[in-house]
Amino acid sequence: MNIRILAVLACLFAPLAHAQTSVDVPVDNARVIARQALLSGNVELAVQIARALLARDPDDRAALVVLAAAAPRLDDPSEGRRAGVRAWAVSQTDAQKYEAARLTALAAAAEERFTLSTFWLRRALTVVPNDAERTRTIRDARRVTQLNPWSTNLSFSIVPSNNVNGGSEDEELSAPGQPPLTLSADALALPGVRATLNFSTRYRLLATPRSRTTVGLQYQSSRVRLNDDTVEDPINPGTTVTLDAGEFATDLTQLTLGHDRALQNGTMNALLTVGTFEFGGEPYYDFARILLARGVPLSDNLSLNLSAQRQKQAYESIGIRDVYQTTLRTGLSYRLASGDRISGTLGYVDSKGFSVNNTYEEWLIQGSYRWAEPIGPVSLSVNVGLKSTDYPDYSVLGPVDGGREDESFLYGINIGFPDVEYAGFSPALVINGSVAESNISRFTRDTFSVGFVLNSAF
Repeated sequence: MNIRILAVLACLFAPLAHAQTSVDVPVDNARVIARQALLSGNVELAVQIARALLARDPDDRAALVVLAAAAPRLDDPSEGRRAGVRAWAVSQTDAQKYEAARLTALAAAAEERFTLSTFWLRRALTVVPNDAERTRTIRDARRVTQLNPWSTNLSFSIVPSNNVNGGSEDEELSAPGQPPLTLSADALALPGVRATLNFSTRYRLLATPRSRTTVGLQYQSSRVRLNDDTVEDPINPGTTVTLDAGEFATDLTQLTLGHDRALQNGTMNALLTVGTFEFGGEPYYDFARILLARGVPLSDNLSLNLSAQRQKQAYESIGIRDVYQTTLRTGLSYRLASGDRISGTLGYVDSKGFSVNNTYEEWLIQGSYRWAEPIGPVSLSVNVGLKSTDYPDYSVLGPVDGGREDESFLYGINIGFPDVEYAGFSPALVINGSVAESNISRFTRDTFSVGFVLNSAF
């Protein structure tokens, strides 16, 4: 079967141009000519032949690919994107789908639809033919992400834990100067699974070569499933109580205005955040905070980070009212010759509230080590920390002699699986734990959790 093509083919078949205004060319030859025209830079000819082929057969994949590649170069990226989407739909092999996905992503980027472009680059990664092309596509995706004024992240984790509610390990509550009490079932450590959904999106309002202003929205929702929701009542031995896992649900919503600036010696960051926190499906407190941070390179391998934060929490409970917190942090990060990174942080929190139980001082020292190269099939980072918290005037039924003092040991391990990848996402195993000692038994506990998360390469 032949197809009639305009005499613009004269650029390839000069002798024909003097004899006629159109020629009949076999369809297979027309496809070859269109591709050659595209490769040689004759984009207009390539588009005209592709359109003629598609008028005959809207599912002509070769013509769709040519149009997807050529149309954006003629300032019509929308047509190119539509052709790329159709080319993906009619592709039969992974190699064909990979080609179509990349062309669609390129056209979407030319439209400045960067989020859509990232989506198609992720689809390309699901059918990528080899490691070299995977590296190329991830590099392109990172470039598109930098151009995109929108930055959106969605993550989900499922974390089994021996203490999903932060409860006590001992049924009896003891505190200096206080009579012993028996805790209710929901105040004891409960094993189960906590599932957390985290959605955040950020829009770049203004950008210059040395600064950026953004506005962002974050929503985090956490739900608990108990291993056993019917347990013995410690207050009334021999009877059982049914627990409602919904009482341990949390929801966080916050809006953030941020400004980042590159200085001659390091960076400066400022964040203003307002939001609300719900616990057990009920409003718990509203908050507002301001954060200032400064990063200073001390050498090629050593950097210093400083931050100061002031936060107000306005609780729904009349007995708590307002809480004001000041947080100061300083940290050093050093890159070893191997590329591994070792970091240390010193933090201080000063909290003052209407309630004595929200007035305390806290110190935290923490260190971490991250290996630059995978160890076998996994990437690895570890962190440990010590935390000391002092409540000078804590109260249970009455004032606790000497107040409340907590000492905690914290640890965490992050194990990634970079070779297990799909659409630019790879899984990681996150292990977190803490051992806390307190002069009030309610706060002496040992917690351990293991969860799976997904990390994005861009």
